[in-house]
Amino acid sequence: MHLLLISANREVFPDPVFPLGAAYVAESARRAGHNVRVIDLLGQSRPRDVLLREIRHHPPDVVALSLRNLDNAAYPLTKNYLPSYQTLVQDLRAILSPEKPPLIVGGSAFSLMPDLLLDELGADFGISGEGEESFPMLLDALEFNKSVACIPGIVYRPSLGTSPVVVPPAPSMNPPYALAGKNPPAHDLLGLKRYVRIGGMASIQTKRGCAFRCKYCTYPLLEGSSFRLRPPGEVADEMEMMVSTFGVHSFFIVDSIFNTPPDHADEVCEALIRKNLRVHWSCYATPAGMTLPLLKKMKQAGCDGIELGTDSGENGVLAGLGKSFSVSHLKSVGDWCRSLGLALCHTLIFGGPGETPESVQETCRVIEESHPTAVVAMTGLRIYPDTPLAKMAEGMGLITHRSQYLNPVFYLEPALEPILMHMLLSFAEPRGNWILPGLVTPLKPLTQRIIRLAGYRRPLWHLLRYAPFKDRIYRDR
Repeated sequence: MHLLLISANREVFPDPVFPLGAAYVAESARRAGHNVRVIDLLGQSRPRDVLLREIRHHPPDVVALSLRNLDNAAYPLTKNYLPSYQTLVQDLRAILSPEKPPLIVGGSAFSLMPDLLLDELGADFGISGEGEESFPMLLDALEFNKSVACIPGIVYRPSLGTSPVVVPPAPSMNPPYALAGKNPPAHDLLGLKRYVRIGGMASIQTKRGCAFRCKYCTYPLLEGSSFRLRPPGEVADEMEMMVSTFGVHSFFIVDSIFNTPPDHADEVCEALIRKNLRVHWSCYATPAGMTLPLLKKMKQAGCDGIELGTDSGENGVLAGLGKSFSVSHLKSVGDWCRSLGLALCHTLIFGGPGETPESVQETCRVIEESHPTAVVAMTGLRIYPDTPLAKMAEGMGLITHRSQYLNPVFYLEPALEPILMHMLLSFAEPRGNWILPGLVTPLKPLTQRIIRLAGYRRPLWHLLRYAPFKDRIYRDR
C-alpha cells in the first residue's frame, strides 16, 4: 500500500525533538512491504500547501497521523495543540476528497485518550500504545479487507454512528531484550540530519516502560509499568551507526529514566566505552538508586549532563507526588555531579498535593544549595486521565466528565494560587538559571536558531552556567 505518514508536531521549545515514535512505526511499515512517504510539519509555515502538493503528486492509499503532545503542559502560559490537529484533519479531509482513503491516528498524545480523540478528530482508526507491531497489522487488515477487532491497541467504530471501541494495547508484545532495535527507526524518512542541525542532538532509547508510581505521570500508561530493556550492545551499535551514517556526535537518551535499573544503565555505559565513539549525551535521571560509581561510569561513557526528576526539595511534598526518594538522596546526587563536573538540571513541579508556602521556600533553599547548572520549574500539575492524580481530582469533583481532559486541566493547591507565581519569579529572576516555562516566555526563536547554527550541540540549559546567558534569560523575549 502507498502510505502517507504525517508527523504533526510543530513545537520547537525547548528544542525541536526528533519524532522517534513515528520513525519506529515508519520503519515497521516499510519492512512490512509498504511504500512509505513522510511529511514532517515541523517548521512548515503553510502545512495545508505542503499536504496538497504531496497528495496531488503521490495519492496515498492510507494516511496516518502521528500526534506527539496534547499541549505544552505549562501553566498558566498553556498552549493547547488540539485545535491545530483538528484543523489539520479538516484540511486533509478536504484535500483527500473524493477518494477518502482511511485516516489512522496514533502517537503518545492520541494514546492518552484514544476514545475521545478518535471522535474529536473524526478519524477512521487509531492505534493506542506502541505501533511497531499493531500498525502493520492494521495496514494488512485494510489491504485485504480483514477484521481489525483483534489488533492490540486498535481504536475503531464497530459500525457507523457507534461509540469507539478501544482494544487494550499490549506493551508486553515485545518481551525484554526484544525491543524494536531489530527494526531501527527510519532516521532517513524523518530527516535526522535536519533535526541535529536545528535541535543539536539525536534521540535514542535504551528501554521502554517505567516501574515508578509518580502520581501524575503517563509513562506507565503509554509504555507499561515495568521496564523492557534493549540489549546494551544494540544501543551502542545504533549510536555507532548514527555517528558513521549521519555524522551525529550528540545524543539525548529519551528513556523515562536512564539510571534505573542501575545494572542495565551500567551495561549500556560499558558498551559505549568499548566502542570509544567520542560522543556526548544527556538523559533523564532520578535520585532513586543513583550512585557515585554509576555517575562516574556515565561520565566515562560520554554523559556530560543529567536532567534530574527532582520535583520538590521537601519530603512531605515528595511523598504526596509518589516519589521514591528523599531530600537526602537528591542532595547527594547534586554533590556527586558537582564533584564530577557533570552539568545538572533540576526539574521541579510546584503546587502539587500538600504544597505550602513553607514547602516552596524549602525547595528553593535545597535546590540553591545543590548549585545546579539550571532549574526548570513548572507551576501546577497537568492532570492526565487514568493517572492516580486524575482519580484524586475526580474524587474531589475537579473533573466531573472525561471530556474535560480534552482541554488542559491542572492541579494547583488553592491556597497557593494567589502567591505562587510571585514567589517563584522573585526567587528565580536574580539567579538567572531558573527557567519557568509556564510563567516566562521562552527564548526568541531567532536566538535559539543562532545558537544552533553556531554549532552548539548540547541541551540549551547547559549554557546557563555562563553569565551572559544567565543575564539574557529574563530579558530576551
